[in-house]
Amino acid sequence: MKNVYFVQVDVSAGLGEKNAYLPYTAGILAASAWQSEIVKREYEFKEFIFLREDVDSVVSRMDEPAAVAFSNYCWNTEYNKTLSKALKAKYPDCAVIFGGHNVPDDFSFLEEFPYIDYLVHGEGEEPLKKLLEALALNSDLNAVQNISFRSGSGYVRTQTECPRSLDVPSPYLDGWFDSLMESHPEMTFNAILETSRGCPNKCAYCDWGLLKSRVRLFSLERVRAEIEWMSSHKIAFVWGADANFGMFNRDLEIADALVEAKKKTGYPERMRMNYAKNNFENVFAIVKKFKECDFDRIGATLSFQSLSPTVLENIGRTNSDIDFYKNLLTKYNSENMKAYSELILGLPGETYESFIAGIGKLFEIGQHFVFEVYGCILLPNSAMGQKDYVEKFGIKTVKTEITRVHVYQEEFSIPEYNMIITETNTMSRDMWVRSCAFVNLTKAFHGHGFLRAFAIYLYVETGVPYEKFYDGIIDRLEANPGLFTSGLYFKMKEHAREQSVGAKVHKLTFEPCGDVIWEDNEILALNLLSNLDEFYADMEPYLRSFGIPNDIYGDLLAYQKNILRQPNDRERTVSLDYDVHGFLCGAYVNDLHPLKKKKHTLRMTDTDVQTNWPDFGKYVIWYGRMGRASYKNSVEEI
Repeated sequence: MKNVYFVQVDVSAGLGEKNAYLPYTAGILAASAWQSEIVKREYEFKEFIFLREDVDSVVSRMDEPAAVAFSNYCWNTEYNKTLSKALKAKYPDCAVIFGGHNVPDDFSFLEEFPYIDYLVHGEGEEPLKKLLEALALNSDLNAVQNISFRSGSGYVRTQTECPRSLDVPSPYLDGWFDSLMESHPEMTFNAILETSRGCPNKCAYCDWGLLKSRVRLFSLERVRAEIEWMSSHKIAFVWGADANFGMFNRDLEIADALVEAKKKTGYPERMRMNYAKNNFENVFAIVKKFKECDFDRIGATLSFQSLSPTVLENIGRTNSDIDFYKNLLTKYNSENMKAYSELILGLPGETYESFIAGIGKLFEIGQHFVFEVYGCILLPNSAMGQKDYVEKFGIKTVKTEITRVHVYQEEFSIPEYNMIITETNTMSRDMWVRSCAFVNLTKAFHGHGFLRAFAIYLYVETGVPYEKFYDGIIDRLEANPGLFTSGLYFKMKEHAREQSVGAKVHKLTFEPCGDVIWEDNEILALNLLSNLDEFYADMEPYLRSFGIPNDIYGDLLAYQKNILRQPNDRERTVSLDYDVHGFLCGAYVNDLHPLKKKKHTLRMTDTDVQTNWPDFGKYVIWYGRMGRASYKNSVEEI
């Protein structure tokens, strides 16, 4: 019997971690391969390598491996290369097989890495099974579709095959993970739920695009059974692998099955889905179901990627009319349901001006709480990753290390990297750095709420565009480097500059929270909360420059300073001359009206006060940011 190992490590599953994802991709590949009578007869499955363990330790415990299959994405490819090199040095006859999204659709991995023997392109279940059969029988490799390998002095790419049906076994239901879980009783496990495969969209930045695959469905019976398995096996967190959950009406039934499973056993505790872009009624219904049992703390995704028509044309994407999104966001906010928006920085055709205008537009339509901006990763199997596309738009990338956040500071012995776009023919590297600074500043000042009341007031009452308001703050901080807030700003800017040139990026920590690593905007928020008076003193000359009447300025400032949650700050009482709270609540649901004079006193209460900075950082800054938790949650007139 020939011994086979499967490797799928996640960047979050370090050796000392107490939680990890079950290796779903490796599991479904193994389950599919062992359907073959030839594989059953010729091979013995030995182990899933799923933790980020020391490479030498992994190789030392392997037992004469005949083949090792590696699942590759950006978070584990460097680890896989290191492990496969060490493996090949000790076992030169072992067949090293690389597959997954991070394997380019060419011979480059074979050319650059002599310790890799075979590449599996696209969906791997059938090709890997056939490859193992061919290796066992020493038969013609050319008959195995969708693989690449060396042959004599050259390279061979076999015939490309269209994706097959999803009549493949489930690693959960067939028991492939049972012994793994039993051997790690100390660990909490997360899992992947795949109910469909494929995407109808062809966005240039996404590596689904080149697969050109129609959307195919796993049977509803299988999906229900997997959910029951996850519930009975106490899976803590489930990540939905679908590209467009909610696209089909049956997804409502799947959502019901998840909710019922949680009600029955308490598991899964949490769920995260990638929601459909064009079936908003289903998505709204699903998010509402999940809200009622506190299943999804992030909520619905209203993805834009860009609000520039030029950019959307360049990336092959069409967004719905902006008024449609405005009405949808109003509906979510009116029912206190979570929704967040996504943009991508670095897309071809984007300028600094169009990018910040896009963020301003999000605020205009009512997205005042949570928006995410992702750096544009150049994926090897995306349309954007192809040579002609790169040349057409002047795309330049840097290799930047993936940084884990919300964990204690540590160094991986084998860092992982992304190739991110930091320059195009419409956005210089300097403007990319300023864009990063603008993102982090607005996520803290507006999303977390330090200046949200001022920004909304100026937009509603005087028509000051949101992007102009926040871009002006950058100009003030740049011109006054000695300010407390300027020091924080320049640290953020330097962090972005490090990324822009591919330098080693320093980790951001906040001393009262220990060695936990934070995102830039989170570090900014934590530091501002610990020095609120100094921050608002820094901002006063800029805010006064807009000519806000003194009495209104005083009310806006008093509201802002007292509504913010802080450690050990349960209740504040504030007397105001204007209805600032009602004004803002109206704006959140796109009911814009002038600020009304109203002499009254507000009691602002934090009903879940955190007593120390570490807990505050975790539950308010990290978890809570997705749930509007930056403000005290109970406000009443007294």
